[in-house]
Amino acid sequence: MSQRRRGTVGVVEKASGALLEEAKAILKAKEQAATVRRAERANTPVPNHIAYRNIVFFVGKNIDHNGNWLGGLLPKCRKCEERLDPKDHHVCSGFTAKYVQHDQDWHDRQDQRREDIEESRPWTYDYDGEPIVICDVCGERMYDPEDAYRHEEDHGGKPEDNRHTRDGEPDGDLDGYDDEAEDDYCEGADDGYDCD
Repeated sequence: MSQRRRGTVGVVEKASGALLEEAKAILKAKEQAATVRRAERANTPVPNHIAYRNIVFFVGKNIDHNGNWLGGLLPKCRKCEERLDPKDHHVCSGFTAKYVQHDQDWHDRQDQRREDIEESRPWTYDYDGEPIVICDVCGERMYDPEDAYRHEEDHGGKPEDNRHTRDGEPDGDLDGYDDEAEDDYCEGADDGYDCD
């Protein structure tokens, strides 16, 4: 069996020279470039297709592997309801109320408006919720709209109750449309009815 040759122990001297200085400068430049790239990556906003992956954006369903939109309606943020484009970075403004929050002055004005409307109506309601029509001439109260129309013809007052019809007529027809007389109606000769 042969033995391995034994070497001699030597002392390594420190490297020196122009090549060493050039190598140090190259390594220092690489480290500085890596530091700059890390800072840029930290300051670059993350696009929505990465930030909201598997929450809103799904690869193969609505985006491809590069984050390109495959089509359809773009999703919205759950808080601010702004559109989320896959390539943009979304900065959420937070929840914004959809409806106006009214103060007490607004509610007071609405209550006063309702009271003014109630005072201007010629009719009121009794305890059961049935309408009461009041004549503006004599002040008589009538509980039936038909009595109110008869009272208008007899008395000459104006007890109008227009809530049941669109144009104020008691039959509910619109102006310009008259009901056809039933005896004028004829189907024709083919159906077996005799038309005169």
